[in-house]
Amino acid sequence: MGYNLLLSPGVLVVLCNLLVIDLSMASVADDSLRTAVHDAVSANQRAAARIAQAYRALDTMPVDAHRYATQAVAFAEQANDALVEHKALVCLRAVEERMGLYGDMMKTALRAVQLAQGLGDPGSIALDLRDLAQAYTLNGMSEKAVEEARNSLAIMLPTRPEHEVDQARLFLVNTLLRAGQTKEAYQLAERSLEQARERKDTLQEARVGCAIGEVLIAQERFSDAVIYLARSERHLETIGTPADRSTVQRALVRAYIGLGRTDEAARALRIAEGITEGPMDWNTRTTLLDLRYALAMAEGEWRDAVGFLERIKRTSDSVLHARLDMQTVRLQMIYQLDRKEQANEELRAENAKSAERIAGTSFNNRVLVALSIVLSGLTAALFFTGRYSRRLARRMRLKNAVIKRQHDEIHAKNLELQRQNLRLAETLMSEEEKEMMIKEIHHRVKNNLQVVDSLLQIQGMDSNDPGVARVLREAQGRIRSMALVHEHIYNSANGNVGDLRSHLEKLVRNVLVAHGAHDRISVSVDTNLPAFSTETLLPLTLVVNELFTNAVKYAFPEGATGRVSIVVRPAGSGYELLFSDDGAGMNTDEGQVRHRSFGLELIRQLADQLNGEVRFLKGAGTAVSLTFNPEPTRLRVAS
Repeated sequence: MGYNLLLSPGVLVVLCNLLVIDLSMASVADDSLRTAVHDAVSANQRAAARIAQAYRALDTMPVDAHRYATQAVAFAEQANDALVEHKALVCLRAVEERMGLYGDMMKTALRAVQLAQGLGDPGSIALDLRDLAQAYTLNGMSEKAVEEARNSLAIMLPTRPEHEVDQARLFLVNTLLRAGQTKEAYQLAERSLEQARERKDTLQEARVGCAIGEVLIAQERFSDAVIYLARSERHLETIGTPADRSTVQRALVRAYIGLGRTDEAARALRIAEGITEGPMDWNTRTTLLDLRYALAMAEGEWRDAVGFLERIKRTSDSVLHARLDMQTVRLQMIYQLDRKEQANEELRAENAKSAERIAGTSFNNRVLVALSIVLSGLTAALFFTGRYSRRLARRMRLKNAVIKRQHDEIHAKNLELQRQNLRLAETLMSEEEKEMMIKEIHHRVKNNLQVVDSLLQIQGMDSNDPGVARVLREAQGRIRSMALVHEHIYNSANGNVGDLRSHLEKLVRNVLVAHGAHDRISVSVDTNLPAFSTETLLPLTLVVNELFTNAVKYAFPEGATGRVSIVVRPAGSGYELLFSDDGAGMNTDEGQVRHRSFGLELIRQLADQLNGEVRFLKGAGTAVSLTFNPEPTRLRVAS
């Protein structure tokens, strides 16, 4: 039996060559994968380090900061990490603003907005839109600046905390003021001031009062401006930042000059200069010189006024020359970086060629060693197989015939399996594309509903009719309910499948916060069912929203407290929604219920969509039962 293990010399040579080639290809593939992963991680780390260096050098060495920020953007692009690239662009925009490169700043801000939209983060989009509005203002494009400031506020209203929304409103007021739209700026600032007073936010009230004073100065209503600015000055002396106190003092200087009260203007200017002691940036220095010039003109000190005017001119010239020098240095730096990058590219190409040569030499050496071993084995095999060559040849012919037949069969089966795999891959790719498209649609529908909610809220702020405001609030509640369903579907598409209880608890929590009743009405949600499909979840959510909103408005009027219970449980072949409260109750006469309100009519229509029936139960408070039997989800037909 020993001779059956011996192979011919040709077969041994082929097997050894295949083994060496497979081992070499596997080694090269592993090295390439490790190199790619290492390069991506290294580029990310270098980008983060350059961002930190740029922020540290921003105030003292802006040219170096610009070089670090530019390198950070390049490293982030190399790592193909959108989040790190967005942080690098934000850093580069701040450096360009500091250097006075307003044209480049606008381009960078536009790139940051596009990248934030791709990431889908509303907070980042709103902040980037505010930076873009600042860039438009510095480039003299006031109308576009106002438009982007409005868009930033609209995105922040439904999604961001209250203090960030206050900052966005104040930024819009200042943008409108710079654009010359003082009437709208004054109206928006007055509404913001009323909201700050209702919340008893003294710091925000003082900041908004300072903004109103600057608007009144622009309208030449100096007496009214002094009233607001003096009130803000008293508050900011104790709780304001140095920047806040300096701003209000400079505004008081302009107001007192407008009234001809030069002594008080001089006192306010001294206070402003004392607050801003130490190194000052160009804008602050120029602003103080302008105020000194205006005060000298108002006092009739013509010689001092001429001196200040000459200093203003020299400062402007020095700023212009400094910015030109910065731009020259930046262009030289870009040229040097391009040359270094070209040299590095040539060096990398040479290293790649050297690596190929080394790899080829190593591969040839391994092949030669393997061939030497094979030849030694062949010599021994020829010595032992000489006596049995004829018998072995006959057996090999028979075996080759069997192997060839089996090989042909295996080849045919492999071809069939490849065709089946191709069809399966095409089917899976089509299904994945459909899932991604549906997920994107739900995400965009949710965002659009949030924008509509924000627009209704802004419209309600402008309306003085309580009936219109009530209708808009009810419409906002229904829109938020639909947005909540789409958000649930979007999270489910991401793999975060929730249950029905958490979905309903989030819904009632939003309604309580919207009506300011979270501290007087307690809610119990009892269900252990998973979330329904979209066709069932959307109408069921709207039904619960209508019932709960009616309970908050009518069952517990004038600050009354109480409890609401929501139960969803299986009932026969379907389900039952049982809603009850211990409030004032309602007349359950069928004729009156049928014509009671649009909300109850909407509940009956939604019950029809669920193949259900609504019944109003008698007893203390209000109790409503909805039994429904949703249609089963249709199975997807395989391609």
